[in-house]
Amino acid sequence: MGKELAHRKKVNPLKFFEPMPYQAKFGADNGKKKYIFGGNRSGKTEEGAEYIIKKCLAAPNQRWWAVAESFSDSVNIQQRKVWSLLPKNRIKYGNYNQITGFTNRKLLFDNGSIIIFKSYDQKREAFQSDDIDGVWNDEEPPFDIYKEQRMRLLDRDGEMITTMTSLKGITDLIQEVFEDHDVVETQYAPLVDKDLPRIVTKGDTSFYLFWTSENPYINQRRVGEEAKLMPRDEILSRIYGMPINLSGKIYMKFNKKVHVIQFEEAPLSECCIYNVLDPHDRKPWAIAWMAVHPTGTAYVFEEYPNSNFNDMMYDDKTYQEYATIISETEAAIYDICGKKVIKRIIDPNFGNKTVQLAKRQGGQSKTTPVKELAKLRTFDKSKLIYHDAIDALEAGHLEVRKWLYYDTKDDEIVVQPKILITDNCQNTIRHLSRYSRKDIIAGDGDVKDKAAPMDKYKDYSDLVRYFCMANPRYIENGKKFIPKRSI
Repeated sequence: MGKELAHRKKVNPLKFFEPMPYQAKFGADNGKKKYIFGGNRSGKTEEGAEYIIKKCLAAPNQRWWAVAESFSDSVNIQQRKVWSLLPKNRIKYGNYNQITGFTNRKLLFDNGSIIIFKSYDQKREAFQSDDIDGVWNDEEPPFDIYKEQRMRLLDRDGEMITTMTSLKGITDLIQEVFEDHDVVETQYAPLVDKDLPRIVTKGDTSFYLFWTSENPYINQRRVGEEAKLMPRDEILSRIYGMPINLSGKIYMKFNKKVHVIQFEEAPLSECCIYNVLDPHDRKPWAIAWMAVHPTGTAYVFEEYPNSNFNDMMYDDKTYQEYATIISETEAAIYDICGKKVIKRIIDPNFGNKTVQLAKRQGGQSKTTPVKELAKLRTFDKSKLIYHDAIDALEAGHLEVRKWLYYDTKDDEIVVQPKILITDNCQNTIRHLSRYSRKDIIAGDGDVKDKAAPMDKYKDYSDLVRYFCMANPRYIENGKKFIPKRSI
């Protein structure tokens, strides 16, 4: 029986391949555009080989390109991995040896499907005038070849997978496919003592991060020893597969699958309501409403504007018009949950900024947003009195991380987050997911000790930060809620 099993493994090694967890997740993803960002020896190339073979066997007459950086890499890495997993009884044409790889760089299956091995050193012209079902790039392609490959996929509605270790910083390709991504799933990484992303998305593109530290077939003690000699950014790339710009995520723990719930799931009728405002003088005001449950769990459940904040160049509303928006929103909130706002919080920087009035009021030509709002009223005739937020940036980031924190065990959430966002609050979701620091790599290649947050996705992240720093509590009838204790 031992000889028979060994023979079967030799003839059809694919049948005996046991994928690691994130290899399995990647293989089950039906998306047309997928990336594996993997550390060295993380199993990324092996997964690419398994994926392309299964695609060719699943349907007849498939045409796939398998592309490496050079012909040597194609033979020594890509073609060797394909051969190691290839069901030998399904080959129609494909003589292979470890020196020159597959004859004529082609592998033909018995169902008519074909893999054509290419390399970037063939230049862009080698990727023109063909139509294919799929491309597997092993390592990042030059941008001009990447664009040519995309054109070849149009006729057959093909797919592109890329397996790579990102060591080149922010290239044109990484900028295009990865900027403004959303983190879907994270995991604690002990070698850098922080949570890192495992799955991220941008539009219809998915990115899976494979870790060298999870490969059971290599000496993990040796990996740990090597890591001690690496700078932090190299550990992130070479072991955890992270592109440099991903390491700047401020709220890495934010997870759409955990922190976003349907609006109907928020127990608003049992909560007290907070309003947080970040006014501006050129772009729209960012406004959010949060609810706090007696258990201490908070919900971001409404926001303004209800369209993509980052697509709006300006919003030329008066104080009165904004007061009307706030009033109408809170009237609707009262209709839904029977609760009024108990506290209003404002960005202390712009809220107290001196602004010029178009006309003198009471002999004054200058005022502040806080003063102007205090003159206006909401639907229940109460004044719009706003309290200054605590604007301690790093302490605020830490506080939000505490509220977002959760933990899992055996696929169950055993520590629940303290704050959730309802699915109608797309600006809050987008900003928390994408809020990042500026490039951590200096012009001379050194890693900066500190990098300031980028402005692009800070507004609704700031609203959440102001809210968490206000130490929000459930208040009933103007008194802090004290839960009953059993005797």
